[in-house]
Amino acid sequence: MSDLKQLTILLVEDEDELRHETAAFLELHYARIYQAGNGREALKLFEQKHPDLIISDIRMPVMDGLELAAKLKTLSPDTPFIFCTAFSETVYLLKAIELGVAAFIRKPVDTDQMLDIIAKTAIPILQRREIMELSEELVNSIAVQLGGGKAQQAVATQVARVAHSSFNILLQGETGTGKSRLAGIIHSLSQRRKGPLVTVQLGAIPEQLVESELFGHIKGSFTGADRTRTGLIETAAGGTLFLDDIETAPAGVQAKLLRCVEEKRYTPVGSSSEKTADVRIISSSNCNLKGLAKNRLFREDLYYRLADFTLRLPPLREIPESILPMALTFLSDTCAELGRELPPLDDNAASQLTKMPWPGNIRQLKSVIRQAALYAKETVTISDLAADTDHHEHSPLISDLSHRPAPPPFPCEMDKLEKWSLEQALLYCGGKRMKTAAMLGMNYYTFRRHLEKHGIAASD
Repeated sequence: MSDLKQLTILLVEDEDELRHETAAFLELHYARIYQAGNGREALKLFEQKHPDLIISDIRMPVMDGLELAAKLKTLSPDTPFIFCTAFSETVYLLKAIELGVAAFIRKPVDTDQMLDIIAKTAIPILQRREIMELSEELVNSIAVQLGGGKAQQAVATQVARVAHSSFNILLQGETGTGKSRLAGIIHSLSQRRKGPLVTVQLGAIPEQLVESELFGHIKGSFTGADRTRTGLIETAAGGTLFLDDIETAPAGVQAKLLRCVEEKRYTPVGSSSEKTADVRIISSSNCNLKGLAKNRLFREDLYYRLADFTLRLPPLREIPESILPMALTFLSDTCAELGRELPPLDDNAASQLTKMPWPGNIRQLKSVIRQAALYAKETVTISDLAADTDHHEHSPLISDLSHRPAPPPFPCEMDKLEKWSLEQALLYCGGKRMKTAAMLGMNYYTFRRHLEKHGIAASD
């Protein structure tokens, strides 16, 4: 319950002695009492001090209580207004009720009754304020976890709004923007936080095994099914199921997922018995899933069931103001892990970090900073940022990109653009496939299949 002692009150009374005596009594119980001798003075004081509550007489010179209440209803409709008066003519009282006056205190004043009325009137207002302050604190906390900055503040506001709901959530963003981390934050704030958070990297599971992994199977349902297996949906019961790379789900699995989302029921592979799906689903994609759905490359009905609420995480190049705060956080965490003092970033290194395009986004930034923490001496320099853990040579982080092959001219087929992107990612990582797959946030075997599809050989 909110602390009434923190309450500020504006007392409006034209009789000076009565006003001073009442104010002295109220000051024993509340933080601040402001005094006004008529409605006009009260209006000026209200605009200056913004008190939590107003106690006013009805009959006063210059501007009476009814006129004051009418003006304040327009100026601040949520501020409670209490009349303290001996005047009891019905017409005036009805007018006060029309104006939304919260309560009446009769003169001569019973002090215990006054305190009771003030408490009943003020507590709901203070509680709403407390909730708003807690919400603001929550949003700031989420924004800090996401790296700080205006863009993260906007995402954090959306997260605070939707986390407590039962909405299924779609996280959209490029590889490395922190979708998995955000899924964990949402789960930790949800009503299901005491349940498990089960992550399924759909792109890393062989296509023929996705259905069995998700829904489970019974013994003998297919070749190699030598025992009954619990699916990940059942494992996540009471909690959250995070479906990463949802766009890679096979068509048959999408149909079964649709039923699971809509009816909260599913059937394990080879079974005739249904099970209940007590899960909230958070899914993620680095593709434009809505576009895929419109082009019939993903089930449109499933898209709309998974995207009750969509959150987009911006790539790092769109939020340069967040790069240095994130880099310093990663540097501090890594130095604590290594048990070494925190070296400062020199100006050139800091400037370089904010200028880079960061195709691997937050994941790439973290990797570069962790390496820098190993190589840096008293200060983190550009050469520390460029150090390569394998050969101690300058990495493409600060190399001249002007001689890189240009992308295929538009209009062009998507396959050509994807091939060019894969070749550039390999070039960026010095031809190291596992490093490139990690930077792109792809399972290594999925990455290899993409290379084979475009005829990009190991020697390339």
